[in-house]
Amino acid sequence: MYRMQRSVLTGLLAAVSIFDLTVAQACRPLPRLGGSRAPTTGVLRAAAIFVDFPDFAAQSSTTDHWNTFTNASELFKTMSFGKLDLQMKPQLEKFYRMPGNSSSYNYKRGLTTEDHLRYVNDALKAVGTAVSFTGINVLYVVAAKGATEISFSPTLMVTVTAADGTVIGNSVTYGQDAYNTWGYKVVNHETGHTMGLPDLYPYSGGTTTQWVGGFDMMGLISGQSPDYFGILKWQLGWVTNTQVDCVNTTGTSTHRISPIEVQGGTKKLVMVPLSSTQSVIAEVRSNQGADKDACATGVLIYEARSDIASGNGPIRVMDSKPGSAGCSPSIGGGLNDAPYQVGSTYSNGSGLSITVKSKEGEDYVVEVRR
Repeated sequence: MYRMQRSVLTGLLAAVSIFDLTVAQACRPLPRLGGSRAPTTGVLRAAAIFVDFPDFAAQSSTTDHWNTFTNASELFKTMSFGKLDLQMKPQLEKFYRMPGNSSSYNYKRGLTTEDHLRYVNDALKAVGTAVSFTGINVLYVVAAKGATEISFSPTLMVTVTAADGTVIGNSVTYGQDAYNTWGYKVVNHETGHTMGLPDLYPYSGGTTTQWVGGFDMMGLISGQSPDYFGILKWQLGWVTNTQVDCVNTTGTSTHRISPIEVQGGTKKLVMVPLSSTQSVIAEVRSNQGADKDACATGVLIYEARSDIASGNGPIRVMDSKPGSAGCSPSIGGGLNDAPYQVGSTYSNGSGLSITVKSKEGEDYVVEVRR
């Protein structure tokens, strides 16, 4: 979940209007959210500070807290094919005491940008000049375990300035769900927002797994196949333009695509633009890399929309087995078995069909008709 300034949101909506394109031009990744975005390739530096409160003092060491988060860097290396190096710099010397009680920040679902900004600025004031933030791209504010008022872990996409003068474009404030529910993958989800990725679960109504099931941690952090969708990897620069087959003319074409979780293979995505803002994408999901615990593999087909906002379903998985309970329903629901198998066909009812023709090693061959 993320928060941004109204001015940033207005700019984002204006930016989306540039997607008034012809279908032939529409083979491109989704627009990235936010204003001051963190690096998506190379080094991303994140400083972590630890805070407690007048009404709740920390009960264990900063190192004990930090152990929850440490595996996030390695996961990003795996997901990005080595293109992103998240260098987390925890300030383990002490907990910094916030000026307000944990109950004073209105820190709950529906947290306003103003209250969130106050929380982050109070954390920076508590640190003062004790920490140098020079070169830092993202600030992590880690609340003490057991401070139940600080219940969840949202991202603030608003610029803040540290006491040493460093301007930081994005902050993540980690709460109790990091310790009790999500573990280190909450870092990969929330840092995804700082790089411009949307939430893929509904903000209101429906279930967390309504649109993407257990695929992509921007939907369900604990999902059975948590690696980012290929179109998001393209957006981040982890998948290159040459690894995307764009089908923007009528006729029949055949494409061989390799698993999205691992490096190698000539092609990673087949993209079929239906309009200037809507595309259907096919990618291969395997049980490799970040998806080593996947309960279903095959060709995953989904719709991506550049005109639908974060939290409203900009990506929606097409289910090859509608009505099924899915595999591992507790971590993804009925969409978990959505991937198409050899011999199965997806049709959108408007002239587009994608048929899985064969599997060759870990690659799949698909035929597109439109």
